[in-house]
Amino acid sequence: MSTPIRVVATLPVQPDQADAARTALAALAAASLAHDEGCLQYDAFESATAPGTFITIEAWESQAAIDAHMAAPHVAEAFGVLGPVLAGDVAIYPLRAV
Repeated sequence: MSTPIRVVATLPVQPDQADAARTALAALAAASLAHDEGCLQYDAFESATAPGTFITIEAWESQAAIDAHMAAPHVAEAFGVLGPVLAGDVAIYPLRAV
């Protein structure tokens, strides 16, 4: 088995919209784990020191699994909620072990 692809994403949202982001990201994480083939890990976190900053930590079997995830309906649904409340750019970091 190949090494999983790890991905970290940061999502800055308007602090007064944190509840909406929290709900959308929790649903996205649950749906990704339940329905996305090749999803090994999908955790969503909220920064304890930077209000409105959310982080996802993911592990995928392959780039094809990531690509399929990005096209999944639950991703579009989450970004339908998150898009209007973003306070900056979403940063996605595919990671390589050192």
